[in-house]
Amino acid sequence: MRFEDIYSIVGHVPYIEKRNAKYLYELILKEKPVDILELGIAHGTATCYMAAALDELGVGSITSVDLIGAKELFNPSVEAQLEEAGLSKYVSVVRMQTGYTWFLHDEIANNTKDDVCAEKYDLCIIDGPKNWTIDGAAFFFVDKLLKKNGWIIFDDYNWTYGKANTLRESTDGITHRTLSAEEKEIPHVKELFELLVKQHPDYGNFVLLADGDWALAQKTKNSKKTYSVNYLQRPIGIPGRIARKFRGLLKSALSK
Repeated sequence: MRFEDIYSIVGHVPYIEKRNAKYLYELILKEKPVDILELGIAHGTATCYMAAALDELGVGSITSVDLIGAKELFNPSVEAQLEEAGLSKYVSVVRMQTGYTWFLHDEIANNTKDDVCAEKYDLCIIDGPKNWTIDGAAFFFVDKLLKKNGWIIFDDYNWTYGKANTLRESTDGITHRTLSAEEKEIPHVKELFELLVKQHPDYGNFVLLADGDWALAQKTKNSKKTYSVNYLQRPIGIPGRIARKFRGLLKSALSK
């Protein structure tokens, strides 16, 4: 299914912006992942874009994981959106009592033989609590299941509990008032990407979508490391040309 077609069906439903959705869709067409793991679903709008890309390729499947209790919170649901788009056959929705870290436990256990865990997935998106403890652990669990040259994507790179504190008392089971001032103000996803993912010896291709609030890493399994900052919106006019030149210089400086 073409991007324009799936966007016409689900483009009005949160929580993924069109620029991120198109980037994700095109990444799948380019990398051709066969097995995709999605941790955190919400309405399943991102799920639909991924399923549309797989439909365009004619092959692949997505395992989408979320809480049992979350299903009642999101209308339309991922199941309803997939059915409307005619893409249900590409997706298996798994709902867990306590979240996706225990799902990852089960996957590691089921894929382990003779003390070795078989790598299973080509692409994983982590878009859940945005919490250092939960998603930091999830990264290491996912790493055991991610194939060589596979990609991992983190949403909400700059999100903080402090920004969300005025809107709600808790986020995915984490009560804001129980956190220290530092835990509220520092972006947890950014910290785990900078301190865990980029330092991991098996990951070498890092991409920050600066205006999309996403961070990506590829499991290259070699010592070469590159880091690029991309912008999904194209600036216009003289200021835009200056901005593009600056971004080009920044990208070159960050690659090594």
